[in-house]
Amino acid sequence: MTTITVAPPMVTDIAPLSPGQERLFDAEFTLPDGSWPAPGTPTRLRPIDTAAIRIDGPLDADALRRAVTALVARQSALRTSFRRRPDGTPVQLVTDHAPDPMTCGALDLPTGQELPTAEELLRHAPSHLVDPRHDPLFRVHLLRLGPERHILLLQIHHAVSDGWSIGVLYRDLSELYNAARSGRDADLPAVARTFAAHSRQMRAERGGPEEQRQLAYWRCRLAPPLPGHPAEPSADGLSPVDVEPVLVPSDLVRSLRTTAATSTQRGGVAGPFLAALALVLHHTGGQPDVRIAMMISNRARPGAEHLIGYFVNTAVIRLRIDPTMTAGQLVAQANTAVTEAIEHQALPIQDLYQDLRDTGGLGAGPLYRVTLALNTMRTTSLTLDGLHCQDIDLEQGGPRRAPTSIEQRWVLNEHAGHLAGTLTWRTDTATRPGITATLTGLDQALRAVTNPNATVADITSPLPRATSETR
Repeated sequence: MTTITVAPPMVTDIAPLSPGQERLFDAEFTLPDGSWPAPGTPTRLRPIDTAAIRIDGPLDADALRRAVTALVARQSALRTSFRRRPDGTPVQLVTDHAPDPMTCGALDLPTGQELPTAEELLRHAPSHLVDPRHDPLFRVHLLRLGPERHILLLQIHHAVSDGWSIGVLYRDLSELYNAARSGRDADLPAVARTFAAHSRQMRAERGGPEEQRQLAYWRCRLAPPLPGHPAEPSADGLSPVDVEPVLVPSDLVRSLRTTAATSTQRGGVAGPFLAALALVLHHTGGQPDVRIAMMISNRARPGAEHLIGYFVNTAVIRLRIDPTMTAGQLVAQANTAVTEAIEHQALPIQDLYQDLRDTGGLGAGPLYRVTLALNTMRTTSLTLDGLHCQDIDLEQGGPRRAPTSIEQRWVLNEHAGHLAGTLTWRTDTATRPGITATLTGLDQALRAVTNPNATVADITSPLPRATSETR
């Protein structure tokens, strides 16, 4: 028998962290004294994300393995790990190849059970104690349920991906599989620059003329500072949270898109959604000045749209609400805010925060308490020739502790025309009845903002009042 020896991966590139990676590591990996935890010890770094796809039909496992190998070769972020230089500077290391990231196995189900539970699937794809210095940050697990029934588990870490990246991953993997199965070259856009190269460019631009121009915009946009009470972090940096499912049906999403298109300042579904969410927050807190942090793709640089990597930045959407204004006026204001945020998306939020703190523009309260991630990049599951693919929801609710100071974290993905996701909320700042009222109020507000002539007073007066339920 001939033994094939595979050479260990060799480092081919060393680059600084992207601003997004920098925020992630500072918030969730670096210890209070500035050091990194010892290898193998628990950290606050968010665990690896797992997606599950049910695949019905004659899957070609060999073609899938070749597709996964080609995906890792194409996307350098999937061959990345992290280290610290002797002077303490964190860097990302890119290797020429990665160990085979795909494993295969069989799963026997009890008689009468069609699909494994989320708990059973996650046992086959453990996500705890992922050390970004040594552990693979991209993994693929193929589980065979029957001759033509499989479940594909895709795992990727936040340190090398964001919401946009998942859409790129699905697109690339689908085309690479279809090409491998038919024996042709994959029809994918060229990747001219690596994620590491973009990280170097983002680092070089820090403090430059363009950042100063964007900083001037944000100073003006967020002035004057809002009053408030600073968030009180716990001693271990973790907060008690719970998770609620969120669903915006496809007919309502279509109405929101129509509303945005007919606004005086046209935009996508983000504008009407932000307007509705701001109305609920205004109704709950009584403040006429609402700030929501929106996750923004930060992929304006040429070629960035085709890469897997952690590009995402945070933009603060500030809306001023008056009872006499109409829904059309509020949506137009939100659309303008989103458009301008996209035009000024490259300034890292941590640089803005530091500037506002240094210049007195931050005020007594936090910069924001509510965040929104609205991902419309991935609208379908995998599209594999001759197969039916369907996503399986692995989101697990229930109380837990998480490294966050955010009071409400909305994460929604567009799929098959609807928006589905979660609301993660801090249980030390609100109660479940209050959050239930918030979710009910959002559904009502989303439908109400599609009527451009309705006034804010008309919309908010019937909304459920959650103030008395908030801690």
